[in-house]
Amino acid sequence: MSMYINQMLGCLLIAAGIGGAVGWLLRHVSAGRSEQLLADVTAMMHLKEQMLEKARYQLRTAASKMQPPEGEQMAPHTLSHSHQEDLSSQERSTSLDNQSVYADRLRTRLQEESESAGGLVEWLDVQLTERDEKHRIALREVERQLAERDGRIRELEQLHEQLKKQVEDSEALNAAATQTVEQQIDKAA
Repeated sequence: MSMYINQMLGCLLIAAGIGGAVGWLLRHVSAGRSEQLLADVTAMMHLKEQMLEKARYQLRTAASKMQPPEGEQMAPHTLSHSHQEDLSSQERSTSLDNQSVYADRLRTRLQEESESAGGLVEWLDVQLTERDEKHRIALREVERQLAERDGRIRELEQLHEQLKKQVEDSEALNAAATQTVEQQIDKAA
């Protein structure tokens, strides 16, 4: 009977070890590899199932080797069956607890990553706003410089027109003076 209890304790220790390993994996694997983590956890759950089946088999063989007297045979069988049901319900409970813990951790990790992604989006938004403001300031400066250049070009065009008129006036005066001088030379001759 003590061997039977030892077998049950061994199974529970194996399940606890597997649960601890799954917990450790969950803490140390990034959420970016959640599919890989899920595959690992699934593989670990299958391994756990296999180990529990092996432990059950060993427990059954150990229980079958223990041949109680015929009158007491029914009670241990009933006891063994109730222990198996307890073990199955504990196993299901442990499995559900592990899955619940995994889901909670995954949910927490996703919330943390969502919050950090939200922070990153806010930071990027601030950066874009700052860059946009710098571009607007630079654009205003370029527009101001272009307006100044256009103003200087207009001033130079006006000066050019004035100089052109002065040259034309000067040429007209020279032509008139030349004609007057030629007329006076012709009169004098």
